[in-house]
Parts: sequence; structure tokens; C-alpha cells
Amino acid sequence: MPTYKDESTGKWYCKFYYTDWTGQKKQKLKRGFTRQRDAKDWERSFLEQFAKSPDITFQSLYDKFVRFKENRVKPTTLEIQKTTIELHILPFFRDMIVSEITAADVAEWQNQLLQKGFSASHTRQINAYLRMLFHYAVHYVGLVRSPVIGQICKPEKAKVDFWTPEEYAIFSDSIRNNIELYTAFEILFYTGMRKGELLALTLNDIDFQNKTISINKSLAYVSGKYVVQTPKTRTSTRTIDAPSFLLREIREYIARLYNPDPEQRLFMRSQVWLGQAITYSCERLNLKRIRVHDLRHSHASLLINLGANPLMIAERLGHEDVKMTMNTYGHLFQSHQKEIIDKLETLKK
Repeated sequence: MPTYKDESTGKWYCKFYYTDWTGQKKQKLKRGFTRQRDAKDWERSFLEQFAKSPDITFQSLYDKFVRFKENRVKPTTLEIQKTTIELHILPFFRDMIVSEITAADVAEWQNQLLQKGFSASHTRQINAYLRMLFHYAVHYVGLVRSPVIGQICKPEKAKVDFWTPEEYAIFSDSIRNNIELYTAFEILFYTGMRKGELLALTLNDIDFQNKTISINKSLAYVSGKYVVQTPKTRTSTRTIDAPSFLLREIREYIARLYNPDPEQRLFMRSQVWLGQAITYSCERLNLKRIRVHDLRHSHASLLINLGANPLMIAERLGHEDVKMTMNTYGHLFQSHQKEIIDKLETLKK
């Protein structure tokens, strides 16, 4: 790696050729280094970004992976992945050569991760991100095989918290004087939509004549600012039926707004607004504390008690398939088996 000294400034610079991602050969010039070693290190690091070989550092692999993902996933998804990888994966593997990382190295990293005491689901997700990085290395950098073998730990049984209709009634009665807050929680409890979907909702999304609400966008917090983007998954874009009483409550709320814009968000609030309301009310009312997301579980539980089938619930919540619905709420369906048997008993009486 030849480097040169600019006699007029006393600084070092590097000048070299490289092949970019399109296969074209280009020249690169970088000036202003105080030390010759710094110029060599910069050239080496730059060339690693364009290398089509696993003989690069894990840091370089990660940088290439981020650039690959930037236009392929949502900004929120990439931000979550970057935060997790930089916190839990990079510190261990950063300076290792990708092609030299072994299953034993991965096992040692897994041991250290397990010692941190995270939940099984969080631990498995972090391990999945490492697997994803090596999957990228195999398909795009030329790594022969991934050293990530098997799962890091067994999955834990998902815990579902929710409010019963009676518990929700206590909460909603306590906020009834705040029509904005009351309407927002009524929508969450009686539609099962996500909080980001609620906060992106506009007047145009509500069809009062056909009694439906269209969910086609979501409010997300990305790089220090709120943005409206497409929903979480393909099946999250959906149109759901809404009960008449809920539509009436939404009309009453809209009537309080000054000259509402059909394309403007109905609730011009941040995502913390809803969580703060639950925290304050639960402490004041001595009510079971749940997360805002648990209102989706509350809605699903309500539907199950009303006799809804898994397919209907999956479509209403925007699940990708019924299997996800059953994995989450299967135990609630099981609690109704006695009722079903009792009904069967009456058939022969």
C-alpha cells in the first residue's frame, strides 16, 4: 500500500485504484494525514469496504451489511438492528477476520450473552441478528459457511397481558373528560390496532357510511424525528369493520376539532402520550399495569370471548397468518373448550 508525502504541506496522502460495486475501476485520492501509518490504515479500511472476499474484518462486514440494508428495509427496522448489533455483537467480533471466525468463537460470544440475563426472546433475537450477518457474508461476500450453528436457547412461552372489559371500563371512565385521550383508547381497545397505526390515522381513513376504518400507515420514530411510513408488515395494511358506537365517539371527537384537515393526523401526539396516560391512571386507580401494545391482546381476548374464530382475529389484527394468532392466543381458545363441550351435550338431550 504505497503512501506519499506532500512536501508543500508535510502531510501524507494515499492514492490507489479500486473496483467499485458496478465492476468499474476507479482511482481514489485522500490527503491530510499527519502520519504515514494513518494514510495506510485509511486505504486498507476503504479497500475492505469493496472487497468481495471474507478476508475482511467483522466491522467491515457490518458496514457493508448496513449499506446493503438501507434501501431494502424500513428505517425503523434498520435502526433497531443497528442499535442491537452495535451494542451486543460488534464489541466481541469487531476486529476479527470474518473467514477466521469459528463456531467456537460464536459459542463463546453466546456464553457471554447468556450471562447478561436477558429474556429468552431477546437473547434469541440478538443471536438471529448475528446469524443474519453471516448469512449476508455467505451470499454476498463469499464466505463458505456460517459459523452460527443452532439456536442459542429454547424459546420461552409468550406471556400475554390484557385488560378485561371490566378493567378497561374502569380506566376509560377515568379519562372520559379528556375526549382526545378517551377516543384514542376507545379506538385501540375496540379495533386492536397498533399505537403507531392509531397515531397515523386520518379522517380520510374512516368510512362512516360503510362503518370501516382503513389502516394503511404507521407513525414511527426514526433518527430523532417522527415519520409516517407503511405499516409493520404486508398484512398490516387492512380495512376493518368498526362498531357504530365507536364511530359515533369518533364523530364527537372530530366535531371538537377546528377545521379538521382530512389528510392530517387525528391525534397529533407522540408515542409516549399513550403510555404516560396508562402509567398515571393505573397508579391512581390501583389498576393492573399493562403496556399500550397489550390493548391489542385485550381486543383479541374480547373477540375470543365473543366467539370469534382465529382467522377473523388474524385478519383484524393484521397478523401474517393464523399460526401467529394461535401461538399468541391459543391458550385463550383452550379456556373455552368446556363451554363447547357443554353445548355439544345439549345436542342429544
